[in-house]
Amino acid sequence: MSLNAKLLDPEKVKKYRQENGFSQELLAKASGLSLRTIQRIEKDGKASAETQLSLAATFNISPKELFQVSSTPDVNWKWRNIMQSALALLVVGGAVFMLTVLGGGLSMFIDFYSLVYLVLFMYSGTTIAFGVQGLFKSITSLRFLFTNEIEVTPASQYLAVILSKQILFLYGGSVIGLLIGFIAIQSNMPDNSTGLRAAYAVNILVILYAALFAEGVLRPLSTKLSSSVLLN
Repeated sequence: MSLNAKLLDPEKVKKYRQENGFSQELLAKASGLSLRTIQRIEKDGKASAETQLSLAATFNISPKELFQVSSTPDVNWKWRNIMQSALALLVVGGAVFMLTVLGGGLSMFIDFYSLVYLVLFMYSGTTIAFGVQGLFKSITSLRFLFTNEIEVTPASQYLAVILSKQILFLYGGSVIGLLIGFIAIQSNMPDNSTGLRAAYAVNILVILYAALFAEGVLRPLSTKLSSSVLLN
């Protein structure tokens, strides 16, 4: 991580200065910086890489402990990364579409009610677990599918947790939907085997939708955020 990538947090600098018993003048002398530089940092957080290192050494902490904490993941958007990710998603989507066509036609794999149920179940679980703010963060995080350079921040780690839990919500919701479907089918058994097979086929679609979204979208995105943590 580049030291110049972020501004220093003025309040953190002030806090560390006070905890070490420094006035602005004493901190300037201890760090080898000018008083004006210390005053500027505590006002707007602007500091060169050398200044950041000097302050961190004076406080005996890591430089990143002085940085402002972003509420969203820091992402380096590059056109090449966007195109690569878009192409990968297109290939996956095309492969799934081809399989549905080979399996008997796209209409056999469409059930609007199952899809709406899963989406509502997943995002309701997200709201209960992480609040409305977590819900909005998870929705807006889908744009990070199109980048491969995500800076490690508490926000990116938090998002990875939300997405990993959404995978569980999806599969949990699909199992509940499947069981409800089985009960409904057994309670209203069709008079012919053709109707029975069709009912079971529609019932299984809820599992298919959960797997597609979990393994095709949420898990790759969650893995991308987790991998950025490991790499750093």
